[in-house]
Amino acid sequence: MPQAARGSQHELSLRAETHMNAISTLELGQRLPRIDTFIRLAGALETTPNELAAGILWTPAEQVVVPGGFQVPRNQALSAEVAALRKTTRRGRRSR
Repeated sequence: MPQAARGSQHELSLRAETHMNAISTLELGQRLPRIDTFIRLAGALETTPNELAAGILWTPAEQVVVPGGFQVPRNQALSAEVAALRKTTRRGRRSR
């Protein structure tokens, strides 16, 4: 790593009160910051958390149906499949 980059990470780590190794792993995308680290980084960079996160989007994952789970999806086809799985599960329990 070039000396200038090392100095920048070192300075940022001091200003954000975070270990330099944490700054490195965040910069490389090897881990995500906790919320308190994210806020300290924004302060150390003299910006707001909103500005630091600008352009970052999150898309929720597809809903996963687990037989016997508490949440039933609103999709009619999946609801029918869950109902069928529940019937099968109930029958299996009775035959034991």
